[in-house]
Amino acid sequence: MALHLYNTLTRSLDPFIPRDPPRVTMYVCGPTVYDVPHIGHARSAYVFDVLRRYLTHNGFTVQFVRNVTDVDDKIIEKARHELARPGDGERRAGGAGDLKAKCKEVAERYLTSYHGALDRLGILRPDQEPRATDHVIPDPKNVEATRKIDASMTGFISQLLTKNMAYPAGGDVYFPVRKFAQYGRLSNRSLDDVKAGARIEPGEQKDDPLDFALWKAAKPDEPSWNSPWGHGRPGWHIECSVMSTVYLGDAFDIHGGGVDLVFPHHENEIAQAQAVGKPFARTWIHNGLLTVNGEKMSKAVGNYITVDQALEAYPHPDHLKIFFLKTHYRSPIDYSVGKMEEAKKNWQDFCAFFDRRDQLQPSATMDVVMGVKPNFRSPFTEAMDDDLNTPKAIAVLFDVLAFGHQGLEQGGDKGFDAATYAYREIIEFGMLLGLFTQGTSEESQDARDRVQKLIAERDSLRKAKNFTRSDEIRERLKSEGYHLMDTRHGTFWRRVR
Repeated sequence: MALHLYNTLTRSLDPFIPRDPPRVTMYVCGPTVYDVPHIGHARSAYVFDVLRRYLTHNGFTVQFVRNVTDVDDKIIEKARHELARPGDGERRAGGAGDLKAKCKEVAERYLTSYHGALDRLGILRPDQEPRATDHVIPDPKNVEATRKIDASMTGFISQLLTKNMAYPAGGDVYFPVRKFAQYGRLSNRSLDDVKAGARIEPGEQKDDPLDFALWKAAKPDEPSWNSPWGHGRPGWHIECSVMSTVYLGDAFDIHGGGVDLVFPHHENEIAQAQAVGKPFARTWIHNGLLTVNGEKMSKAVGNYITVDQALEAYPHPDHLKIFFLKTHYRSPIDYSVGKMEEAKKNWQDFCAFFDRRDQLQPSATMDVVMGVKPNFRSPFTEAMDDDLNTPKAIAVLFDVLAFGHQGLEQGGDKGFDAATYAYREIIEFGMLLGLFTQGTSEESQDARDRVQKLIAERDSLRKAKNFTRSDEIRERLKSEGYHLMDTRHGTFWRRVR
């Protein structure tokens, strides 16, 4: 069975066939940077990290783009609050320049927080990470981009106006939903369903409650850009239609995000893009949402858990990752102490096996080897090919672990051979799932960061064929008690106790 992925657009499990193999183009909706990231953000980022790793494992070259929304009502609200906060040593009068500067500061601060959290989890960074504010108007420094009128948000909106698929109204610009015949296909909603929740807010001059904003007229003091329709800022949905096609082309393979984005965000993205003649994304992948103790995560309820808080309670990133893996990515997942303790215990079982395996010693002339080794790769691959069925895949890892423990109990050369086989299979499968990338001991975060930095330096040296220097780093880490194993999916490391 080749890789099959559930496509929200077709509502079926489809074989994954990229448009231009071996290249795969993937766009995932990234953070709106107005607060520190929570564990729901971590789950979504991890889902697409695993998909990216598995596609790469299958021989594809993945171009992965994840955007940053750095202008938004919530960012503006946070900036206003910080400017007005009593006792703020940098409190200013609150004019337009101050608010714009504060919005930029807020976005930068929380983007740094987001990067830090995902780095701590060992989640790979995207190949490109475009920011919304860099794509609102044409960039005069980017000659290639300015040749394409739709390479900016204002240019894209102009194209929609030219095609009579947008209309200006009082400084705003709206998309006429009823003119797009396939509206509702992604979310499986009829226009009657959409109309039931639609309304015209005070100050809006749109023709139909179903229509959505492509451009919003500027409000006092808010960040704004000049456009043919006056000063304003883009609507949320136009951002991703523009940035995905700028970086990946008018037609690309995968668009991903949380299931809460299916409607209206992704539905509107499709409408905008296809209304100007872009085929847009072929496969739409959505991860389920996360609750805490059976309730929606909320600061008001008091169950809002940041990534930093989760890692404080469960210090090793693999604790959280194993918890995520034990639920299929499309299903909702509920965070609880009981489930996290179970995941922590699972991780400790792997670490205990690694340690015990090190204590086995083969004979000086090991000539006793196992007969036919169990085939763990087929069931693992079958699970992953079945829409990334990580609950089944990690169950295979547990089977390998049990086999390895049998080898430990058996002892001798034959037992050592069995344990070593299990050891290598666990590492290969685990690295493919993003496990064991942050070591296999509860080192301090500073220690893990230092080792990861040295491994990254070693990787760069190996790519540059400076093997003398890269070997020096390996030997240095070895002298400090750190064992390295290079795999197709990265370098596995752990503290040898």
